[in-house]
Amino acid sequence: MNYDHRFHAGNFADVHKHIVLIALLERLSEKPTPWFYLDTHAGTGLYELDRLPADPPPEFRRGFEILWQANPSDPLLARYRALVASDNPSGSLIRYPGSPLLARRLARSGDRLAFVEAVPQRQIELKRHLGKRPGVHCRDGYEALLALTPPAEGRGLVFLDPPYESATEAERLEEALPRACARFPQGVFLVWYPWVDADWTSGLKRRLARIPGISFLDWLTPRGSGLWGSGLALVNAPYGIPARLARLEPELTALFQNPLGATQWISTWGSGEARAAPGPALRGRRPG
Repeated sequence: MNYDHRFHAGNFADVHKHIVLIALLERLSEKPTPWFYLDTHAGTGLYELDRLPADPPPEFRRGFEILWQANPSDPLLARYRALVASDNPSGSLIRYPGSPLLARRLARSGDRLAFVEAVPQRQIELKRHLGKRPGVHCRDGYEALLALTPPAEGRGLVFLDPPYESATEAERLEEALPRACARFPQGVFLVWYPWVDADWTSGLKRRLARIPGISFLDWLTPRGSGLWGSGLALVNAPYGIPARLARLEPELTALFQNPLGATQWISTWGSGEARAAPGPALRGRRPG
């Protein structure tokens, strides 16, 4: 599979991962000391939504556009909407920023960022979207994960958002992540994974659960095919993050009730055990 995120930008999985990413970076910024941010699979950084074909409907229609049209009351959701709005000054939702641009906007003057993209053409686009921002690397994300950690700052966040287009992606993740956590034990690590096949995802989670201090956050829908759930593995969740995310869950699930159906947020915090399996309504579902 040749994955191209242009067609998935702003979907409900992006909403899931970017809300948590923003919450983590804001939490790190509560302390005055600088932090380091590493994005191992950065992509192009910005996606043109108005250039997508109308048929079938673009995925952002049932994703970020729901928040765009709403006036969310939760401050974290409102912050997320405001960050995306900075790329849409006309008031129409025509662009969606990926994690590199969101992180850049949340970074303070002393914070340091590194963005890794292995595909040369996408790396060129990423540089263009980031402007003169230093720290853009054209190299393998897993190689960079080990080469760029631990950072001199001693604190920070590593975000791994692989495309899962390779048959060996899970194996590479399972091999590299524990090594990186051992090299940077005080770091926060956030990893996205898809719910397409329940057996595959549950197996990945069981193997990652061996990492000390890991949590799992799953946002599951009742869909029967395609990407029916979004998952995040979080190592070293900062204090206060579970409560912060719990506060926004009711508003977020209510907003997405119509486009996605009844969704579930299922979180297993810090136990290191993969108990966050689908609830009764979704258990055993096999996408067609």
